[in-house]
Amino acid sequence: MIFPIFVVMTLLEIYILASVGAAIGGFLTVLLVIITAFIGFFLLKQQGYSTIAKAQNTISNNQTSTFVRLEGVVIVVSGVLLLTPGFITDMIGLLGLLPFSRSYFINRILEKNAKKIFNNNHSGSIIKTQNNQPQQSNEKNTIEGEFWED
Repeated sequence: MIFPIFVVMTLLEIYILASVGAAIGGFLTVLLVIITAFIGFFLLKQQGYSTIAKAQNTISNNQTSTFVRLEGVVIVVSGVLLLTPGFITDMIGLLGLLPFSRSYFINRILEKNAKKIFNNNHSGSIIKTQNNQPQQSNEKNTIEGEFWED
């Protein structure tokens, strides 16, 4: 499933680069790609330091830093997308570096995955017996996880 996405994205990037190059010229297109890379690098540096400071703050206050960790993952992925030449990847990368859109995407991902994780059909725990053989237990009253408030 991922391979077709890479092929389609690459073809779209080439098409858009060629179209923009035909409209404004090849030199200006390359210059525009370089400018977006510099803007992205500046935002990557700024948001990376901000996220590290948030992580240190949550750790020093003995709080869970799951959301901050997810922000770090999104920032790293956004940085990789900004290093990839092209306008589509640059726009997605820039959206990942903006704090309001980054938190929106993380919340949407967590909402979708929370429904899958806490579905009663898939709940269960592993219990070790006296002979250390794992045994599946499907108790519907046991839920293990993390909770955080903004």
